[in-house]
Amino acid sequence: MKALVYRQKNTLNDFGIRLEEVADPEIRETDILVRVKAFGVNPGEAFFRRVLDAPEGEYRILGYEFSGMVEQVGTKVTGFNTGDRVFGLGDTTRQGAYAEFVAADYRSVAKIPDFAPFDHAAAAPVATMTAYQSLFRFNNALPPDVKTVLVLGAAGGVGSMAIQLLKAKTDVTVIATASKPDSQNWVKELGADIIIDHHADVVKQLKDEGINQVDFVFAVNGLKSAISWLPEVIRPYGYLATIEGVNGIDLSQLMNKSVTVLLEMVFSKSLFGVDQESQGDILRELIEFVIEGKVKSPIKQTLTGLSEDNIREAHILLEQGNTIGKIVVNV
Repeated sequence: MKALVYRQKNTLNDFGIRLEEVADPEIRETDILVRVKAFGVNPGEAFFRRVLDAPEGEYRILGYEFSGMVEQVGTKVTGFNTGDRVFGLGDTTRQGAYAEFVAADYRSVAKIPDFAPFDHAAAAPVATMTAYQSLFRFNNALPPDVKTVLVLGAAGGVGSMAIQLLKAKTDVTVIATASKPDSQNWVKELGADIIIDHHADVVKQLKDEGINQVDFVFAVNGLKSAISWLPEVIRPYGYLATIEGVNGIDLSQLMNKSVTVLLEMVFSKSLFGVDQESQGDILRELIEFVIEGKVKSPIKQTLTGLSEDNIREAHILLEQGNTIGKIVVNV
C-alpha cells in the first residue's frame, strides 16, 4: 500500500514525511482492516513528528482517526462485515491512518450511515472521544451539581465537539473562549451560550454576563495563562478537566477550593486495555446525535490526495496553533 511515513523526528524546515510503498497492515483477532477514505490530522501528530524517531530500521505512520470501508475482519470481531462504512480511533502504539489501509481494534470503531461524507466522519473520532471522556467522566454524564461549563480554547476540534456534546446531552450553560471574529462566529454557530475573549479580562466579562463563578472548566488549551484568573472563577468543589500537560502550572492555587482535577489522554483506554468497548459506544451515540441534527462534524478544511504536499500543509496549519475546527485529508 501507499503510505506517508517518516523515520527520524523532523521539523517543518526539514520535513521528513514521505509517500512510500510499504507492506499492508496485518490484523489481529480483534481488528478490522479498513480501506482509508479520509483521515483527520491532529496537533498531537505534529508533536509526535517533532519529538519521536521511528524504531531503529523501521518507519512510523501517523494518523489516529479515520473513515473508510471494511476490507477484512479478525476472528473475534463482532458487528462488522466487509463493505461496511466506518469511522474510528486508532492506537498510538501501532501504525496509523496516513495510508491506504489501517488496522484498528473494532471496539474503537462504529458504522456510519450512507449519507455521511467520509471526510466529515474522519474529522470526528479524536475530538469527540477527547471531549466526551473529559466531560462525562462520571457514568457517562457530568457531575449532577454542574450547571455551567467554561470551555477554554473552544474553537479547535476538541472544543468544537465539547460545545456540541454539552448542548446535545445536557441543559448546562456553555461558556466558550474565543478571541478572533472567525473563532467567535464558529463557537456561536455550534451553540455556545456565552462567548468570552480570553485575551481580555475574563473575570470582568463573566461578571458582565451575571456569572461570578463556574462549576466546571474544560481546558482544551490555554491553561497556563488562565491559571492566573482561574482560582477566582471556579467555584468551591468545582471541576477542572484538561488535556494539556500540567508541567510548570501551579495547580496548588486550586487547593483551597478543593477542586477536582481530571486529566485526559484520549488513548489511555487502548494503551491499558480499559473499557475499550465504551469508545465504540461513544461513536454510536455521536451518530445518533448527528441523525437527530444535534451535532455536526467539526470539519473546517479538506485537503484532497494522499501526498507529501498535503500532509506538510496540514502540519504547517497545525503548528501555527490557531486552526478553527478540524483539518481532514481525503485519500
